[in-house]
Amino acid sequence: MVEAPKFCPECGAEWSGEKICEKCGYETPYDVVSQERKKPTPTVEGNPNWPSVESFVSELGKWAWIVAIINGIIYILWGVFLIIIFRGIWYIIGGIVTLIFAVVIVKPRFSDKCATKDWDYLLNDVLIIGNIRIPWMLIWGIILEVFGNWWGGLPIIIPALLLIFMGPKPYNWTVE
Repeated sequence: MVEAPKFCPECGAEWSGEKICEKCGYETPYDVVSQERKKPTPTVEGNPNWPSVESFVSELGKWAWIVAIINGIIYILWGVFLIIIFRGIWYIIGGIVTLIFAVVIVKPRFSDKCATKDWDYLLNDVLIIGNIRIPWMLIWGIILEVFGNWWGGLPIIIPALLLIFMGPKPYNWTVE
């Protein structure tokens, strides 16, 4: 047990049993009544650069579902054009999957959360495989990269990576 000082370290006045010195206003880190040193409250800080990228992440994430819809429409039209000439069934399938995915998954679970800056939700919406926590936003971005021929998932992958590696809180890749 750590004993509280008997005299104020600032002005030398004798402690009267209060936490704050009556003479100079110095506040002791000790609880004078219980004589125990107060424990500092732990602080969890994210990346110091987060404030400079937060608005970019929010804005790009907010529009990700629109980009995915545009991507899906372009690839459906491109697939129809290629069916007339050659084979375009992959583009049509990819476009349809991208459209459905954009409306059902990306808008409510990613874009709306980016618009409201609900970073806790996005960082804790994970797929757990063994001891590894994989963020769903990263998985969705990869799926849209595959079905959207590389550019459909970029508005998800870029904000997801920035949020994971430069976010307001450190991301924990393992289950504790």
